[in-house]
Amino acid sequence: MKNCKLCRYKKVCNDLPGICILFQYLAVVAVIASLGFLFVTQELLV
Repeated sequence: MKNCKLCRYKKVCNDLPGICILFQYLAVVAVIASLGFLFVTQELLV
């Protein structure tokens, strides 16, 4: 549980230790996906 001290979701992490790392990867994937989606839609609209 030491890795979860830096995690914002401490309650979830204490129950499921691997969730901390998973949330970080999901956040990165969400940002990349949203940027990609915005780029594609802007290119199609022009």
